[in-house]
Amino acid sequence: MANAKDRSRLGSILDREFNEYVDALVEAGHDWEAVWATAAWPPDTPLRWLHGRFLLARECAAGIGHWFSDEEIIQFGREHLAYREMFPNGPPRLTDD
Repeated sequence: MANAKDRSRLGSILDREFNEYVDALVEAGHDWEAVWATAAWPPDTPLRWLHGRFLLARECAAGIGHWFSDEEIIQFGREHLAYREMFPNGPPRLTDD
């Protein structure tokens, strides 16, 4: 059984991979909520690659007991897009570099 640090790390990887996939779907003009789980992208395309990375991360996380339902994952995607809308130039910084 994995420890809490491993579960947290895999959760972070799952979140990152899904966010990249959602961003690519939105940029390509797709309704991401309708296609993220069922789309069959053509081979050798960025969407197929991102979808595969997300599915692999989800499977690895589930393998150690870090499972999220489709509804939870959709909510994560909505939160990610809302965050991007609030901070279009990236995460806020505490310093003025």
